[in-house]
Amino acid sequence: MALDDTFRPPAAVARAGRKALEVRAEKPASQRGMTPVGLRRAAQLANREPVSIRTIRRMLSYLSRHLVDKSGRSWDEKGKGWQAWHGWGGDAGARWAASTLRKNDSEWYADWAQRPRNRRLLRHVGR
Repeated sequence: MALDDTFRPPAAVARAGRKALEVRAEKPASQRGMTPVGLRRAAQLANREPVSIRTIRRMLSYLSRHLVDKSGRSWDEKGKGWQAWHGWGGDAGARWAASTLRKNDSEWYADWAQRPRNRRLLRHVGR
């Protein structure tokens, strides 16, 4: 396994990225979430472009840090946190990233999965 090895996101992950971009486009500018990096990730996932191990690591790390966003006040209105979460693949993205890394980057994954915050994400998405 090399950090530049790539994997094609599954349809469920692509749907999450596409939905994030669609919802964002419908919002007024003041309610649009995602950084330029998040927008690029959402487009990459929506288009099912190949994603490197290095990027899949970043996806899982992002989703772990931002699980708390799902409890945010604007979640139900598909606010900025909702847009960003789905732009990075959402729950489907976390499941896919965890599975891909467990199989293809097991040493990194084993270390990552020991941290409490990361275990919370894995429990949340049923991994």
